Amino acid sequence: MVIYKNSNYIFEGIVMRPFAPARHAQSIPRSGIRDVFDRADRVPGAISLCVGEPRHTAPDHAVDAACAAIRVGHTTYTNILGIDAFRRAASDYTARVKGLAYDPSTEIQAVEGATIGLFLALKAVVDPGDEVIIPSPFFSSYEAEVLMCGGVPRMVALDPRRDMHLNAADIENAVTDRTRAIIINSPGNPTGAVTSARELEDVAEVCLRHGIWAISDEVYHRFSFVPGMPTAPSIAAARGMRERTIIVDSLSKTFAMTGWRIGYILAPKTIIEQTSKIAELMHSSVNSMAQYAGTAALNGCDDAIGEMRAEYERSRALITRTVGRTPSLGLVPAEGAFYAFIDIRATGMDSETFSGRLLDERAVAVVPGTAFGREGAGFIRVSYAGDEHELHEAMDRLTRFAEEHASHQVPDAMDEDALGMTA
Repeated sequence: MVIYKNSNYIFEGIVMRPFAPARHAQSIPRSGIRDVFDRADRVPGAISLCVGEPRHTAPDHAVDAACAAIRVGHTTYTNILGIDAFRRAASDYTARVKGLAYDPSTEIQAVEGATIGLFLALKAVVDPGDEVIIPSPFFSSYEAEVLMCGGVPRMVALDPRRDMHLNAADIENAVTDRTRAIIINSPGNPTGAVTSARELEDVAEVCLRHGIWAISDEVYHRFSFVPGMPTAPSIAAARGMRERTIIVDSLSKTFAMTGWRIGYILAPKTIIEQTSKIAELMHSSVNSMAQYAGTAALNGCDDAIGEMRAEYERSRALITRTVGRTPSLGLVPAEGAFYAFIDIRATGMDSETFSGRLLDERAVAVVPGTAFGREGAGFIRVSYAGDEHELHEAMDRLTRFAEEHASHQVPDAMDEDALGMTA
């Protein structure tokens, strides 16, 4: 006989604890981006500027390669590192585009997208209690993945007065004797900031001086709009950093292959030995068809990338013009990726209120800046990777909404409390 009492229950006279999820699982923060997705789904006809996903789909030659692989029976488990052809393609692509050389037999591993790659990278270098520096605002999974690895996230505020670029002095000030790694993301999500090679060299000096691993999320590397810099620089190119850097890359953004879940890690052999061991215990191997498609994409021409870049530049220019003529809005320079980080503090609303009311009153979904850490307070993120006509309509609604609710009191640009930068 089972008798329930409060949250416990009694089984055969013994008081038992309730069946509940683990406290550690419950402590992992939910993605704030997902919360907005869920709300937007309930608003008929809403225009979503939330999703960080190209409106394009995979290149035809990549699709054809996957279909051919299926037809000839390449549908079995593969080497945990990935098929040889995929790793060679990733090596050749990295040398061609980034000027970095990696041995496809020992220094490259196929992964099921960058999020898994980041987790494997962290798992390979972070022990319980180790601190991981996360420049903030940050992509929402970073904090959660550090926590899942038993690490301690240490946020370092990115400063809008420096266009949200990494700053070596701020990172140096956050280093302790427990600091093990730093996560770098340039071009950045959500800010769109592209950190220069000189700035990365300064960060590299901090890493080398303190023995810190750099985990570099480079999924937006082909979408830098800084003049003369079509590809964002990698910290792995800084002197002494190749052996201290784990690059995580993906085909999701570059080749519009988000649903294929295919990416790769570039790292020293000693790290790949650990990430591959962990991956094999998690999922045996990466989807074989996606690897064949990825091989074709990496080896193919860059015409599709050029088309996406041209669209993003038009959309970026639209946002820059629109925000520029709206007194109640400001903009962090949209240097890369396909995001605009818009300052909405002069409307008198916080990020969550602005985002919620914009959806309810104007049927436009944006992500509040606080979904990317408390340092995102006072901002919203807009993705301009979608349909250009929808973007034009959504920005018109957004700017009208902002002006109608403007407090006409622009916060002091030096006010760190308003920027969420207080300790």
